[in-house]
Amino acid sequence: MKPLIVTVDALRELATGLSPEAISASPILFEIDTPEVDLLICSTDDHSAQRVVLLREKNLKERYVPEHLALHRRNVLSRMASFAERARISGPLSLPTGWHQYKYNHLIAFYAVPGLDAQASRWIAEVLPGDRSDVVFWLTTTSNKKETLEEFARSPHPLVPQIDAAWTQAYQAAKRYFDHARGPAPSDVEMSLAAREESTTKGWSYDQWLRSVSEDQRAFIETGTDKSIRLRGPAGSGKTLALTIKAVREVMAARDAGDEIRVLVVTHSWALAAQIQDSMDSMGLGILNEIDVFPLLEIAKTVSPHYLTDTSGFSLIGEDSYSGKRAQLDEIRGLLDDFVAEDWITYRASVGETLCARFDSTDEEDRLALAWDLLVEFGSVIGAAAIFPGAGSDLRYFQLPRASWMLPLASRDEMRVVFELYLRYMRNLEARSKMTSDQVLADFLSHLETHAWNRTRKSVGYDLVFVDEFHLFSPLERQVLHFLTRDVTSYPRVFMALDPRQSPSEAFIGIAAKETRSSTSAASDDDLGDVTNFELTTVHRFTPQILALIKHVHLKFPTFDLGHDWDIDFSSVESAQDAGPLPRLITSGTRAAEENDLFRAIRDLYSSGRVAVAVVDSRQWPRFTEFASRIGQPANFHVSTISGRSDIEGLGYRRRGVVVAPAEYLAGLQFDTVLVTGIPDIEAPSTNERTRLLSFLYLALSRAQRDVRVYVNEDDGGAPEVLLSAVAGHHMTAEKGSPV
Repeated sequence: MKPLIVTVDALRELATGLSPEAISASPILFEIDTPEVDLLICSTDDHSAQRVVLLREKNLKERYVPEHLALHRRNVLSRMASFAERARISGPLSLPTGWHQYKYNHLIAFYAVPGLDAQASRWIAEVLPGDRSDVVFWLTTTSNKKETLEEFARSPHPLVPQIDAAWTQAYQAAKRYFDHARGPAPSDVEMSLAAREESTTKGWSYDQWLRSVSEDQRAFIETGTDKSIRLRGPAGSGKTLALTIKAVREVMAARDAGDEIRVLVVTHSWALAAQIQDSMDSMGLGILNEIDVFPLLEIAKTVSPHYLTDTSGFSLIGEDSYSGKRAQLDEIRGLLDDFVAEDWITYRASVGETLCARFDSTDEEDRLALAWDLLVEFGSVIGAAAIFPGAGSDLRYFQLPRASWMLPLASRDEMRVVFELYLRYMRNLEARSKMTSDQVLADFLSHLETHAWNRTRKSVGYDLVFVDEFHLFSPLERQVLHFLTRDVTSYPRVFMALDPRQSPSEAFIGIAAKETRSSTSAASDDDLGDVTNFELTTVHRFTPQILALIKHVHLKFPTFDLGHDWDIDFSSVESAQDAGPLPRLITSGTRAAEENDLFRAIRDLYSSGRVAVAVVDSRQWPRFTEFASRIGQPANFHVSTISGRSDIEGLGYRRRGVVVAPAEYLAGLQFDTVLVTGIPDIEAPSTNERTRLLSFLYLALSRAQRDVRVYVNEDDGGAPEVLLSAVAGHHMTAEKGSPV
């Protein structure tokens, strides 16, 4: 028996869906084997991190969960991480009701899988004494292999290994590895991944950029700032660049006129904020003190008096926006499982048929979609209204006006169910001294609505606010934006760049997003007065040949329902790039043959530029994480996998040769060549499912600058009709791949 030592952050990263075989390609995980133990460390861990010890009976292919739970790996790992986090709470360890905990002395047993698995697997675990609250997962019992805690305690079992020495050695090795990863990449595999649409890393000055922009970009840049503007356009149209140049232009114009001006550029992440700041710094204008570039959450943390004076010891849940949302969804999903198993029966008769069906459903996607809707309701409705658990708080919630973007709740009884879940959610967070980004922003919003801020904003507020990736901002976050301008007598002047083909919910719950009922895209103009729309119709990223294929996919389904705000008139979109090769459709005989064809393409293209393998159907992602591991061993190629938004942050400093990822996570990245794969039968599914798949196909195609190759195989039904018709229309060439 060889124990495994991991950390909570490492477990959370594995729970995003990363295949164990692809760990070596992850930019934020480090794995090391010693004769006594195996260890897995995350880049966010410090030396004092809590350790999780897994006592494995055998060293089989499935290294991180018991082999019979391999199909439930994500849920098992997520529950293991949640258990370890709860173990750090001072006082008696208490688990959610649905976990069905049982204690005996220092041991504790609980169900390993939310909603149970076929064998009713239970962990036998132990929290070790000490400040770290290290956790040992001894073994799992099943309905076929039952063992009580009393029996386990009496029976001989392995001793907990002495892990301190191995941990110190592994941590030092991990620190060297991550420090080296952030350093310069080897010159023979240099790969510059432009983090967003149109990189300003060309070294051009501000004047050179002004001379090079397209006519529609120039129209936006030079238009007046007397009203808010919404800037929309297809992928690759240069929205971020146009937004950045306009912000700089307004500062330069104010300087020429002898006026003072304060400008804010707001993003959803530090990665994009850093990129925009680097772009401005590279324009040769010196320090632009008039412009602040920050993620919205950082502004809230540095301005909100609630946060600055907080001495409660609470910390934000998650390391960043993606991991935070994932952790919140895990929490809500666990609440749902408990609630349905225990108390739902007492509410069910009073709830309408539609909502009742969602609670009753045992389908994983239905439950995830409901969890997402509750996440939006908790943060952007209840939290935004500053409703806290307490006497009369439910009545305040019942009296809130409902908007079209909110979760449809037909009666007060349905609202009562949701509020009960909210109360449990808040209790669980408080028990672990955790708070969410929504809570920080809700506190910030309450401060922004005070007389104190109304006076202060005249001196510290901003004249102009620019917002990139506006589509990713929640209704709560959008409310905050309205209060950041300094002029209280007029509508705020906000300049919003929208990407028309990205869905926030799909980034977190994938295919389940089609079942959601709430929206994070509330009306953006409610408090902005007259808003001007600008469309960018010139594409700078990809060739006319790639644009023609994208137009074909879009026009093949004219009823592509993404809402009126996302409509793009592709008939007027043109490419500014030189001509390139015609996209290729390669049909292989089997899945294995398709992977062989992909490998050969990577081998041939590796030295010529940046390569991405984009997986359209996220349900096929596990096999491509294994594929990524195989092509990277033994050091054949430098391979990075993206299993979530946290991985994208690492690509800012990891300039490696091949990126393998679900298409949904490639938004904002660009490559010389994109190999599109993992394509199911697009025509067969429901309308919602077809829309989702077409959206990801569009996203994958639009990441390429020069070359697109689409791979399908006969095992998955061959090429869908939308691609066959592209061949017939001379937008692609068809080729036969390997037969087996």
